[in-house]
Amino acid sequence: MLSCSKSSSDNSSSSDNSSSSDNSSTDSNDSGGGSDDNTSIIYTKFVKNVLPENYCANTVDIKQTDDGGYIIAGCYGQMNKFGNAWLMKTDVYGEKQWEKTYDLKDYWGDRTVIQTSDGGYLFAGWKGVLKTDASGIKVWEKKGYPGTGQNPYYEDVIEHSNGNYYLVGGPVGGKAILVKIGQSGTVKTQKKYGGNCEDDLFRSIIESNDGKLIMVGEKGHGNQSFPCSFDFRYYKDIWVVKTGKNGGLIWQNTYGGAYLEKGMDIVKTDQKGYMVLGQKCNHNYDIYSCGPKTKVMILKINEEGNKLDEKLLAGLSFYEAGTAMSLANTHSGGYVFVTKPKNGGKVWIRKWGGSGDTMNIKKNPGGLGGESIMRTNDNGFIISTAGGTIIKTDSNLSY
Repeated sequence: MLSCSKSSSDNSSSSDNSSSSDNSSTDSNDSGGGSDDNTSIIYTKFVKNVLPENYCANTVDIKQTDDGGYIIAGCYGQMNKFGNAWLMKTDVYGEKQWEKTYDLKDYWGDRTVIQTSDGGYLFAGWKGVLKTDASGIKVWEKKGYPGTGQNPYYEDVIEHSNGNYYLVGGPVGGKAILVKIGQSGTVKTQKKYGGNCEDDLFRSIIESNDGKLIMVGEKGHGNQSFPCSFDFRYYKDIWVVKTGKNGGLIWQNTYGGAYLEKGMDIVKTDQKGYMVLGQKCNHNYDIYSCGPKTKVMILKINEEGNKLDEKLLAGLSFYEAGTAMSLANTHSGGYVFVTKPKNGGKVWIRKWGGSGDTMNIKKNPGGLGGESIMRTNDNGFIISTAGGTIIKTDSNLSY
């Protein structure tokens, strides 16, 4: 298990970079899941706990970095109270190289991190966003939703091929938000989307097949004769929005029925469309019945947002604010998701499609449900969980 201690935002602690793994091998010929062809690929499998010594939230986000290691985002402080944004950089085996805390407040909500094209990192959370250099030194930060004192509740961020950063989240004033920020930290665009009901928000954003933007989230709707429901978290649709690079609306579609659906993640397909991951509770106006009824909902849509296919999988754990779910592409043209099952284990990983076999795994490797998943350069996957456990698998989900 990996233990972490606090360091200041001006100084980093480091670990021995020569650490090794019991489950690793090297191949300099296979470019894996998107790495440079000339990069040596190290095949690894491991399970580690990466929570900081003192943490204010037990969920972390993790992404692989260009050097084959990982960047991890979390919250440093006292559990269930305001703390500070925290980043930890590891080597390819998940061993700590440095960690830093920042004066951007954070707490139990969601957070995300990406490596940027200049080798630095971008942390986004419910209180704001900050940019660092490759060593984790803060370059700039933006607190709150621009121009207001409101929390942005950022859920996801990308760096677009045009060099700008796009952040999504909400609700702010009951609506979902999109914020475009330049590399120097200048806010270029901010937009709100949604209807008249509370709690519209975006969970995920990607660059579209034609270089624009696609967001997925959840949009409130009415309850029978009421245009909006008092129990607004139980009356929603999966919501997909396509915009231009400055946020201008191209189209938006909702997918669902009279009850509850939430959109959680989205990836591209080989057919120039999109796969959407979400959840559904057909509660029939009994909002307390979702525990045994909640299902995984998978939608396939085309570039215009038309639904091509829908699949439901029983056995998803229910959480009123939305059970964490994450979706990724596999190297063989298929898909893989991670989430929390209702029973049979704490982490549910399902892989399907493409040239690979369908795999359905519910186990207890550590953690309390999958939070994020990313394909790694050895064609395996790196998974973060509630509880602070990270899981590195091979392409067959072994760890």
